[in-house]
Amino acid sequence: MNDAFPLPKLPPASTIDVWLIDLDRQLNPGVNLDNILSAEECNRADRYVFARDAFRFRLCRAMLRLGLAWYLGKTLREIALTTNDYGKPRLAEPSVLYFNVTHSGGLGLIAFTTVGEVGIDVETIKRDVEALEIASAHFTENEASIIAAAGTPQEQVSVFFRLWTRKEAVLKAAGVGILRGLDTVDVSQQPANLVRMRGASGEIAESCWLVRDMEVIDGFMGAVAAPAGDWSILQWPIRCEDAIDRLVARLSGLL
Repeated sequence: MNDAFPLPKLPPASTIDVWLIDLDRQLNPGVNLDNILSAEECNRADRYVFARDAFRFRLCRAMLRLGLAWYLGKTLREIALTTNDYGKPRLAEPSVLYFNVTHSGGLGLIAFTTVGEVGIDVETIKRDVEALEIASAHFTENEASIIAAAGTPQEQVSVFFRLWTRKEAVLKAAGVGILRGLDTVDVSQQPANLVRMRGASGEIAESCWLVRDMEVIDGFMGAVAAPAGDWSILQWPIRCEDAIDRLVARLSGLL
């Protein structure tokens, strides 16, 4: 894990920068995240029932916008986001910078890269989950068999979340999300460098996606997917106060 800060330019070729964000770390009282977010994002945050969940969403999306401004050398006003037909966020203007964002509990992950379309997922490991039951109903037969053969219930849970994060990462990279169905992608091969995905018409084919596991912090599992190739993951633990100070200093008039 890297303790420095990424350079204010596009990530190096064949590298996926992943920002790790503590979403439960309180910010200085003078920081107003709503000044960073779009009106639509503020409205989404306001719809959360619990204040903690609303704060986590605001902070994660604010760090996404600040990260995009940092890498692209733009102001926040120049960062316009839109979504594809399945709701995957992307830059409104054509760009060589791709990104994806995920959060679970108090941990947020944001992937930035020039490799190509990227998907990232993180999950809180819940030891009481009915791993085999869920996998039998929603995973592929190969994946359910791997979980069943894992041994103890705790081992089954670990394998379940490893496969779940891989599947979500691939589906997000492909731009379709889990609404397409978790059984439409198979990530059972070890190592997970060959993905089999079922298209809308039902055909099964090898996919161009490469998915790699991420070791993040205790209690969480993560995965990143991007076009197949010789790319690597570089993790950046981002302290929000430091990040905002750096970004504000470089890009005037952000807050």
